[in-house]
Amino acid sequence: MTITGLTKRTLHYYDQIGLLPAGKLANGYRTYSQQDLIDLQRILFLKGLDFSIKEIQPLLKFSDEDLRPILEKQQASLTQKIQDLQKKKEELENFLAGAPLVDLAVFEKPLSSQYQSEAELRYGETRAYQIYQDRQMQLNATEKAQQNAKIEQQLEQAFQEFKRVSYLPLSEAEVAAAVEQWKSALLMVSDFSDEVLIYIAKSYTSDPRFEAYFAKYGNLGLTKFIAEAVTYHLT
Repeated sequence: MTITGLTKRTLHYYDQIGLLPAGKLANGYRTYSQQDLIDLQRILFLKGLDFSIKEIQPLLKFSDEDLRPILEKQQASLTQKIQDLQKKKEELENFLAGAPLVDLAVFEKPLSSQYQSEAELRYGETRAYQIYQDRQMQLNATEKAQQNAKIEQQLEQAFQEFKRVSYLPLSEAEVAAAVEQWKSALLMVSDFSDEVLIYIAKSYTSDPRFEAYFAKYGNLGLTKFIAEAVTYHLT
């Protein structure tokens, strides 16, 4: 970490995209003026209010007075964030009071959010995940919500298709098409390998986080079929 509280990698990224250009010393080290530090504080403030990097860049030229009406529009987003934190606090209190972890509402979050957590755990140190993370930094809260909604919609369509073809042999072309439809939705989240995709599909049958989600399809054998279909076509 640097004196600014940011990693050198983040500062290098800001320099690279022109958000916070740095001066260069003879030894190659980056140097920042007092105004740069003021700009950095503004960047961190705006980023904390869910502005994307591409939105922040032009805002750095705004005066405080010009910035205020723009920030007024972020109040709803900040209010929602506070509400979300309150829900997390309530779930923590429920757990500390004795509720089983898997019964908490936190496990009912959209599958796209769950997959992003899986991606970070498995790909957090890879170049593929770093590229994914850099792209996410370009999105504001609204854009991220829209992206997640699109992923959820495509996953829902894929699961409905799996349900429709679940009576067919695994080798059928319609089953292969359902697997590809599901795979395409997950690749919107991160650069999953086929091996990890098979792991995710198998987790549907064993991971309690997914039980409530798949119950709505009214097909007790659906998760087993999905796991077998994905394994068959991606192995």
